[in-house]
Amino acid sequence: MNFRDITVSDSELQKRLLFVALWTPDDEPDHDLKVLELPHIREYFDDWGQEGDFGLFSLDDTGGVMGIVQVRYKSSLTVCHADCPELALAVKPLYRGQGVASALMRELLVRTDNLKVGVRLGVHPKNKAAISLYEKFGFETYQVVESGYLQMYRGFQPVTEL
Repeated sequence: MNFRDITVSDSELQKRLLFVALWTPDDEPDHDLKVLELPHIREYFDDWGQEGDFGLFSLDDTGGVMGIVQVRYKSSLTVCHADCPELALAVKPLYRGQGVASALMRELLVRTDNLKVGVRLGVHPKNKAAISLYEKFGFETYQVVESGYLQMYRGFQPVTEL
């Protein structure tokens, strides 16, 4: 598996993959693409390339994109850990269950030094696979917001602990 940095010119690809990150369980309606225009969602990709922005695409053997992981300083639903960048991760359905998400997480943590303050994320409470992945990488739930989404945090840990 290869990795490539997200660049300013990757805006449309980044948005398509971040849409995949907006996971919904089978018993809930899928999101409409218009959700990408909501201000709190646009924060994940608008004006990409600001200080602290870092992200990677995972690539298959032919150079096709399998997934994305990124961190970015943005607004927070909570006061706790609001000073930390937020992580977003998505793997295209075709590549799930093949270790792509773990590889993306590991590579992100190896390459970033802006995570010394820790990193936070929000995850749907029914997304058990994602929650398990995040826990595997040292994330812990610190709050459940009104919508029911788990807010998780991972403090800085040297890469040798992965």
